[in-house]
Amino acid sequence: MGPTTVHEHFANNYTRRINSNDYIRVRKISAMKMKSVFALSIVLCLSSILSSCKYSNEYQAINANNKFSISVPSWMKEDKSLKEGADFQYDNRFRNMYAIGEAISKTDLKRTNAEIMQDNLNRLRKSMANPVVSDSLDVTVGNLKGTRVEMYGKMTGENIYFSEVIFEGSKNIYHLSIWTRSENRKLRFKEDINKIIASFKEI
Repeated sequence: MGPTTVHEHFANNYTRRINSNDYIRVRKISAMKMKSVFALSIVLCLSSILSSCKYSNEYQAINANNKFSISVPSWMKEDKSLKEGADFQYDNRFRNMYAIGEAISKTDLKRTNAEIMQDNLNRLRKSMANPVVSDSLDVTVGNLKGTRVEMYGKMTGENIYFSEVIFEGSKNIYHLSIWTRSENRKLRFKEDINKIIASFKEI
């Protein structure tokens, strides 16, 4: 093989530069593709998370120990830790929405409906700072008549809102308590709270 000429040397260097530039461009394109795939994966992951956080508007009817039935949003689940002995205990802790219901036998009853309501409110007062109680309202659901009282105050430094209801049935006196935290949630769940109360039926 003869000695390399100046022109051949120049051509070889030029070819190497072209190949080198092509390699760099390929690396850059590959890196851009990887970034695009990574970004797309993040978007899909976030979309999946957001869609899983969406809640259904459907309601589910609950039979509470064959004493009464009540309907709650499908995003509320049974939680037997809310009040010991209560026939109905449902919540969604992520949304800070809670509801309990209990039947009080008339045969064992030594208090009036007003006294039962007052006892419930007094227990709540003791756990709240600066409690405020609304005027009581007469409510009728189906053939059941009752009383509803709203109460709010601070608990562990956060506003908390209770809807307390007493119904008088043919067999029992029924106590419902529904509560949530913060004024925003109270307004957001106002319709749900009203629907839950309006769905109550004695069995």
